[in-house]
Amino acid sequence: MFFKKNLMMVIAIVLTLGMVVGCSNNDNNKQTTDGDKTETVDNKDDNKKDDGKKDEVQTLDIAIVADPDNMISTIAEQFMKDNPNIKVEVNAIGQDYENVLKIKMASNQLPDIFETHGWSQVRYGKYLADLRDESWVGRLSESIKPAVIDNDGKVYALPVDQEKTGMVYNAGLLEEYGVDVPTTYAQLLEACETIKTKSGGKVTPIHLAGKDSWPVGFFFDFFATPSFISMEDNYGEQLKDGSFDWNNFTPLPAKFLELYKKGYLNEDVLTAGYTDSAMAFGNNEVAFAVYGPYLIQEAKKTNPDIKGGIMPVPAIAEGDTHTFVGGERFSIGVWKDSKSVDAAKLFLEYCARPENAKKICEFNAVPSGLNDVEVDLGDLTSYYDSYKDVRIFPYFDRVYLPNGMWDTMCKNGQDLLAGAITPEQFSENMEKEYIRLRNVK
Repeated sequence: MFFKKNLMMVIAIVLTLGMVVGCSNNDNNKQTTDGDKTETVDNKDDNKKDDGKKDEVQTLDIAIVADPDNMISTIAEQFMKDNPNIKVEVNAIGQDYENVLKIKMASNQLPDIFETHGWSQVRYGKYLADLRDESWVGRLSESIKPAVIDNDGKVYALPVDQEKTGMVYNAGLLEEYGVDVPTTYAQLLEACETIKTKSGGKVTPIHLAGKDSWPVGFFFDFFATPSFISMEDNYGEQLKDGSFDWNNFTPLPAKFLELYKKGYLNEDVLTAGYTDSAMAFGNNEVAFAVYGPYLIQEAKKTNPDIKGGIMPVPAIAEGDTHTFVGGERFSIGVWKDSKSVDAAKLFLEYCARPENAKKICEFNAVPSGLNDVEVDLGDLTSYYDSYKDVRIFPYFDRVYLPNGMWDTMCKNGQDLLAGAITPEQFSENMEKEYIRLRNVK
């Protein structure tokens, strides 16, 4: 009898302990009841999970054309230090940038942030988030607004800086050979002949990096405006509506070929790269170059004392005046379907800060797209001041040619110099691509 009582007491104690343990466990669990079903949800790590979300690292994929001297990468590194929960991967794609972006657009898988390189509205507009509510929008320069803001007020990209560019020249050499800065194409040819003759061939009148192809395209983009657009009687509407007679285009490639045949271009034009242009310019071996002022900045790595100047693109038609090329320079937008839109906008805001925008503008040697950024352009400041009233036109291909024809100009320019096609065939090829690309949906 005593044994049974003790046994019952032991059982009771065990049962009591079991209930205590069970209650203790239930403190760390939630029970939800649905009809006859009872589901136990473990929430022991709830707090840890919440902390994990707070510490989750987002990755921003940024695609840009180029990152010379790691300028953008350096800004991205500082951004990551200030924002440890955001990882930034900068991808400088190079001359295949347009083709890479076309593929990404076709699959609607774009980078979180990407450079619009002058095409924020026309080419990339439907893929870009509206940035109108960003803090930096009120600081945009009036001259750049038409390039990045449409009639409905959508802001497509952050234009950190803006183009106001033309040809560059070696001021020291022009002074040495008694050559005035040309304002017309005829004067440019006279200057080339004078420099070629007086230097005994030691100085190249115009240096062009044909191997890289894009400098060839720059010649046609620069000089198409005075050939077809800037004069009072122009072809602008015909180029827009598709009625342009492409026989009228032939004089432009003919002028390009003439420069080569007269020895006004460097002999190695088809094998020279951009760095060759910069080095030759820095070594006082070049008088003119069809690049923006960034070439002068690059040339200073070879010769810090180089005296470089910038000039508007010379007029071609009688009675016309010289012009600048303008528009977006380094502009970046946010992919509207990005999973990290807020983080991407934060990076844009970081680039728009005066101290960062200033670095980018001064490196590219162009004015800022933001009003409150004071840019020290050194010797170039006086040139911009002296040409403040010169008309500015957008890049020709951005307005008057369908998407894809930049490559056509570059390739046909190279073929023209190589003797593979004539100026007439250049125009025929342009017309074919113009018609084909206008019909691409």
